[in-house]
Amino acid sequence: MTSKPTTTSFALLGLLGIKPWTAYEIVAQIKRGMYFFWPRSDAHLYAELKRLVEREHATAEVVDGRRKQATRYAITPQGRAALKDWFGSEPAAPLLEVEGFLRLFLGDQATKEELRSALEATARHARELHAKGATLIEELLDTGGPFPQRLHLIERQSTFLDGFYRNLIEWCEQSIIEIEQWPDTRNVGLTPRGRTQWERILAEPEP
Repeated sequence: MTSKPTTTSFALLGLLGIKPWTAYEIVAQIKRGMYFFWPRSDAHLYAELKRLVEREHATAEVVDGRRKQATRYAITPQGRAALKDWFGSEPAAPLLEVEGFLRLFLGDQATKEELRSALEATARHARELHAKGATLIEELLDTGGPFPQRLHLIERQSTFLDGFYRNLIEWCEQSIIEIEQWPDTRNVGLTPRGRTQWERILAEPEP
């Protein structure tokens, strides 16, 4: 039995719906943009491409590359039909995955120094990702990129990610300041500043 398609399956199908790609090309393209909000390992992507062929959602053709042969994938009519069905379904609820958040959540089992280091690393990673995104935006503004007709779609993601990384960096910096004021990571309870923050959240109108 073939496996059921996943969201990553449809991410790859969507790219194949734009044009055929070799496995190397499609993974490289994902690293340029989609990786910022749908990160998956190279091995996972290569395996999923093969599963697309097993489901008859894509074809695979061996072609001559610059240095060696490569496998080029193309979407099939069945693949386009599956992609259309996916677009007609409701997307999953959004997820947030930040290991720095997890370490702070469990922080009463760590030291203040360990928490500070975790948050500093999280902020550094966010700055690096933001810098990569800014470099890509500069390139797109300068050259239009390989798909200038799709820039109205790319702009929406990049605008959100800019705000997300900036907010994450600011949150890390504020959290480090807050941690420095704790006597320890254990048995601190709700601080006056923390109460003010929660009360502000409740005072805000529903989004």
